[in-house]
Amino acid sequence: MQRGTTRLKALRQLIADEGLTISILAAVAAATVIAFGFGAEADIVASMLVIGLVTALAETRLRSGK
Repeated sequence: MQRGTTRLKALRQLIADEGLTISILAAVAAATVIAFGFGAEADIVASMLVIGLVTALAETRLRSGK
């Protein structure tokens, strides 16, 4: 139970971090430009969003030193 609570607290801190929020917003903006600006397929837009999310999480982990 303690382990689950610790993970939930860590997740809450990760979401509340401004860097992660800005990174995800940038990924969504890039995917929107690709979707509407270039008429991309849904698969490409979805993969861009996933790559942006994974990159944002990795960047946050590396900056926090964990």
